[in-house]
Amino acid sequence: MRGVRRVVLVVAAAAMLAASVADADVFGGANVRATFKGRLEPRSLPRSEPAPVALHLKGRLWTTDGKPPPQLRRLTIAINRFGNVSTRGLRACRRGAIDARTSAAALAACRDSVVGSGRFSAHIAIPSQAPFPARGRMLAFFSRQKGRRVILAHIFGREPVPTSNVLTLRFQRSAPGAFDTTMSLLLPNVGEDWGHVTGFELNLHRRYTYRGKKHSLITASCPAPKGFGSAVFAAAKGTYHLADGRVISRVVTGRCRVSR
Repeated sequence: MRGVRRVVLVVAAAAMLAASVADADVFGGANVRATFKGRLEPRSLPRSEPAPVALHLKGRLWTTDGKPPPQLRRLTIAINRFGNVSTRGLRACRRGAIDARTSAAALAACRDSVVGSGRFSAHIAIPSQAPFPARGRMLAFFSRQKGRRVILAHIFGREPVPTSNVLTLRFQRSAPGAFDTTMSLLLPNVGEDWGHVTGFELNLHRRYTYRGKKHSLITASCPAPKGFGSAVFAAAKGTYHLADGRVISRVVTGRCRVSR
């Protein structure tokens, strides 16, 4: 596509016209429990004209018996069909520029590509071989792989040992229906008794100027019918794919208010 090249991606903000999900809103099966939350700021939006927004995602995974949960192998987030993402004018960060770097060094190399930030947590059983930190800062960089747009999630922490890793968030079209696009994050396979991802938090947002015009990574409007001041609908679906074959998921219900 030429021009702005907008695509409805997993971070399609209008898809996340979501109020915060309460901590008690837990899902899972057997001894595994999880949460998946979404929040859009601001939640008051124009009815038809897209406006800049920030998207906040958060998830947690644990067990009811205190044992480490099965490894999280893949996280997918399916998004409602409303919303736009524009990356026109954004510099693409090369993965090699941020591999094996601290957060500060990654920022120095690809500051112009930053599209978000967050946190990452895991249970680490063998500290000396940690492929990711037990707790770490996450930086999101816009990038391209084989011509396709992706987000590189750079994770760095000092516990249990200084560790850096880069995970790739890939995008694909969903089956026709309420959800249009899916973001998929594949996690490294480090052995069943070695390490377990326990949580993540990612805030996606970026406003910038390109060729004298203001741009926003994510824009959205409130799809409320005329005569209605708000809208409620299935906004997103978070799915955790575990190493033991279990797949658990949750649909987040969203709400937005019409500003004008």
